[in-house]
Amino acid sequence: MTINDGSGASDPWTLLLATDWSSVEHCCPSGSAPATPVILAGLLDDDEDVQRAAVRDLGQLVTHGNSIYGSTAPAARFVIAILGHSRTMTSGVYFHDERRRPMRAALLQWLGDLADDATYDEDGPGEPDDVAAVRAILPLIYQAATSYLVDADPLIREAAVHAAAMTLAAPELAVHIPEFVPLVHSTLSTSQYRGYRYIAKWCLVTWGAEPGPLPDPRITGPDPMDRPWADGYSDDPPF
Repeated sequence: MTINDGSGASDPWTLLLATDWSSVEHCCPSGSAPATPVILAGLLDDDEDVQRAAVRDLGQLVTHGNSIYGSTAPAARFVIAILGHSRTMTSGVYFHDERRRPMRAALLQWLGDLADDATYDEDGPGEPDDVAAVRAILPLIYQAATSYLVDADPLIREAAVHAAAMTLAAPELAVHIPEFVPLVHSTLSTSQYRGYRYIAKWCLVTWGAEPGPLPDPRITGPDPMDRPWADGYSDDPPF
């Protein structure tokens, strides 16, 4: 099985085996949690419950507390490589979005959140080399996400816009901002998921575009402490 990771053909299992996971830092090295390669392999497991648990662990352990570890960049490469796999269409409720959606949408969301974590401030939430490794693959995240901007599934489409938009803080990708302003307006600003609507306003304000009104704060949404721009859901960036 060969899957395109945005930089050419890559076998995800080769990527998994090529990394010396014992030499990179993990969130929970004590053995009390699944190891990163176990989590990644679980994403393509035959058991859909195992897959859903792997997505949960991807968000809670590989990028625990929005932190970046030595294992994060190689894990992201694996996720990019499997996006086109048929098993990523397993349906479930993932992260803070209460809608049932394909796992592919959740993986794109995770990649977008990772891109934001790596670029949110100058230093990034982790050791400099680990943050730099994630920043180095932002073009891969962007290219992988753009493959799904016109996906037939609207939930995959909006996750792809989110993932690609979050990479545009990288100087080498900022040239794409003008073409993403209408996409963010039409896709994220109108999402049923309040988290995406706040991300839309954050992007548009940051890019100097007219953001439009904030969503109704009474509508349920993600934990406001989960993403830095959503802290308190204020009316002005950084939210």
